[in-house]
Amino acid sequence: MGKNINRFVREIVKKHLGDKVGMDVFERSPLLQYLVIKTKSVNSSSKSRGSFANLYALYVLIEDYIKKGFLSKESYSKYDGMIFTDAFDRQRQLPFGEKLQNHALNNRCNAEFRKYFNSVTDEVPIIRNLTTKRYWINEKLIMINHNNSIINIADIIIDVINNYIDLKLESFQNFFGHLRRIKKTYKDNPIFAMKFILDLLKPHVDARIFEIVSFSILKYHYIRQSVYFGTTKNTVKKNALLLYKTGRTNANDGGIDFIMLPTGRIFQVTEVLNFKKYFLDIRKLNRYPITFVIKQDYTPEEAWIIIEKEARDEFKDNQAVLSHYLNCFEELITLPVLTKYLNQIIDNDNLGDLIDELIIQSKVEYNLSDE
Repeated sequence: MGKNINRFVREIVKKHLGDKVGMDVFERSPLLQYLVIKTKSVNSSSKSRGSFANLYALYVLIEDYIKKGFLSKESYSKYDGMIFTDAFDRQRQLPFGEKLQNHALNNRCNAEFRKYFNSVTDEVPIIRNLTTKRYWINEKLIMINHNNSIINIADIIIDVINNYIDLKLESFQNFFGHLRRIKKTYKDNPIFAMKFILDLLKPHVDARIFEIVSFSILKYHYIRQSVYFGTTKNTVKKNALLLYKTGRTNANDGGIDFIMLPTGRIFQVTEVLNFKKYFLDIRKLNRYPITFVIKQDYTPEEAWIIIEKEARDEFKDNQAVLSHYLNCFEELITLPVLTKYLNQIIDNDNLGDLIDELIIQSKVEYNLSDE
C-alpha cells in the first residue's frame, strides 16, 4: 500500500520520521492507512464527505492520551479512561463538529476500521467500557515496532487530522469568499456567476457543498409552483411549494435531507447509484416515498435502469418486497436535471435570490455568523 499512500499523509509521516522510517512505519500501521482512507478528499475534490465523525473520535482520545502524559509513561493500561461526556463535548468543539452525534465513538469508527483491516488485525481503535462509560484509544495500534524499537505515532495522527481540518477549512473559506464576491458582482457579470454555480454541479464537488447547492436550486425551482389545499371545498387556498433543509450534512437526520410543505414530500441527497443504500434510506422511513437527489451525471432514466437492475438482482426471489421498495422511489433528480433547473432560475431572474440562499445555507452548515 506504500505506493498508494496519498501525498498529504506521506508528507506528514515523513516530517516526523523521515522518508525511510516513515514508510516502514506506515506499512506496519493499519491506523495510518485508515487515515489515508478518511482524508482522501484532501488531494482532490472527492465524492466522499469530510469524514469528520470517525476522525474526531480518534482525535479526542489520542489528544487525551497525549495531554495525560502517556507518550512518556507506560501506565496507560491503568488509566481510568476518558469520560464519555468529555470525549463527546470535545469533538463538538472542533471545526465542523458542532452537530456530531455519538455514533463514531460508540461503534461506527470501529466497525469501519474492521471493514478495511479485519484481515490484517483483530484490534479496533477505540476501547470502551459500557458500564463506566469510559473510553481509551487502543495503544496497540499507535505503538509500532520498527527495527526492534517502538515508535509511538500518536503525535503523527494528531498532526494529520489537524492539517486535514485546516485544508478543509481553507477549501470552504475559498468557496464562501467566492460566493460573497459573486453576490457583489453578479449583476455586472452574470455569466461568471452562472459558470461558478454550474461548476458546483459536478460529480467531484465536495458533498457538503453539493447538498447546499442542490437544496438552493430545488428551493427556487419549486417556489414558483403551487398546490391547492383546504379542509373543505370553501377553504381551499393556493400554497407555494416551500422546501426546507432539515439539518447539516453530517446530522443524524433519519434519512430526511429536505422536506417540502405543504405536501410532506421527502428528499434524500446521495452520491452513489447503490440500491442497498437507497434500501436503507427507505427502510429508515418505514417505506415512505422518497425523492432521491443523486450526484451523478446520468439522466434520471439512465439512473433508474441501473437502480432497478440492482434491485431485481437483490430481490429476485421476493417480488412483493421488490415491488414495495421500487414504489418508494418518488422521483430521481440527477445532475442534468439540477443544471436544467438552474438555467430556468437564471432565466426567471432569480439568480440573486439563489446566491443569497447559498450564502445563508453556508453559514448554517459551517456555523458562521454575520460580521
